[in-house]
Amino acid sequence: MHILQVTPYFFPHFGGVESHVLGLSENLIKLGHEVEVVTSRYSRMPETENLNGIKITRLPQWINMYNTPVVTSIRQFVRRTHADIVHIHSPPPFTERFAAKGAKDAGKPFVVTHHCDLELKGFFGNTVVNFYQKYLGDYPLREANRVISTTDSYATTSRTLWDIDVTVIPNAVDISRFNIHNDGKIIRDKYSCQDEPLGLFVGRLVPHKGIGILIRSLTYTKRGKLLIVGDGPYKKWLVNLVKKLDLKDRVIFVGPVDDYWLPSYYSATDAVILPSTSRLEAFGIVGLEGMASGKPLILSDIPGVRDVISEKEGYIVEPLDPSAIAAALEKIWNAPEMAREMGKRGRERVEKLFSWEKVSRDIESIFTEILTK
Repeated sequence: MHILQVTPYFFPHFGGVESHVLGLSENLIKLGHEVEVVTSRYSRMPETENLNGIKITRLPQWINMYNTPVVTSIRQFVRRTHADIVHIHSPPPFTERFAAKGAKDAGKPFVVTHHCDLELKGFFGNTVVNFYQKYLGDYPLREANRVISTTDSYATTSRTLWDIDVTVIPNAVDISRFNIHNDGKIIRDKYSCQDEPLGLFVGRLVPHKGIGILIRSLTYTKRGKLLIVGDGPYKKWLVNLVKKLDLKDRVIFVGPVDDYWLPSYYSATDAVILPSTSRLEAFGIVGLEGMASGKPLILSDIPGVRDVISEKEGYIVEPLDPSAIAAALEKIWNAPEMAREMGKRGRERVEKLFSWEKVSRDIESIFTEILTK
């Protein structure tokens, strides 16, 4: 089977969608399929290249608005594709519509994975989102041969997927790369004095991730440190917040971490926290990486994110409530045996539900079903 993946951004651009498309493409190739990716081109990236067997084509952006690449030539590219099936990933917007139009022009079946809803702040932002979804964004979902959502709770609460027939297939994690046997001693020795407990956040430093709430949670605890792995436009504001709260000795901005070292950071810490506050966070691959590493999770009680665990693998807390995060941290930090048991159950859950072996086969079965109708 020849599969074309269409995504607004792709590796090395950092994000959940990009990580998902890369992992899915690599594992579909392992299943014997030919996979290519078409995406936007930015900076001085090559127009074409091959990565781990994936043929990548990067097309020039006509314009970029609010970190959204508008690549009109994707329609023509998809129209000319020799792929058997087109798999479109959304958001950011526009790419999905161009790709869907191209697939319809070519008479190619296509699948849309709706990773999360669009969200812009304020009245004007809501108006823009509603206009786009009504007049532009609805087309790919209506015309797709299948629409995939990553969780039940997100699909049932999404205005975008209001009356769309959705198939739920979760995100996945590399359970070989993230595992309970990784050695985090170097990282722990560097940041934890006298075996002081550590919490870990991994992700882009942007407002909807709830990092400010997480930092404030430390004011409700008497010990422990927080490692923040990642970078983003919100960093300066967060650094100032740490200074204001006098938490400079307890909050460490690690910055971006090389892929080689990331599993070690998970292994070094005692709890992984995802305190997101917005529907822009529809799943949280970080949670899967934490569970695969045998660590208990603390997740916001928002659609999508809450589905990652069954509450036997960590705690689901009220979003925007630093005291709730602090209480969960204290429970984990004060009961190491319980925390280890949570981590063990988390690893079992990931192996059963969220491995790439399972998820890629589930998506493969959808493609096969569509092509054999």
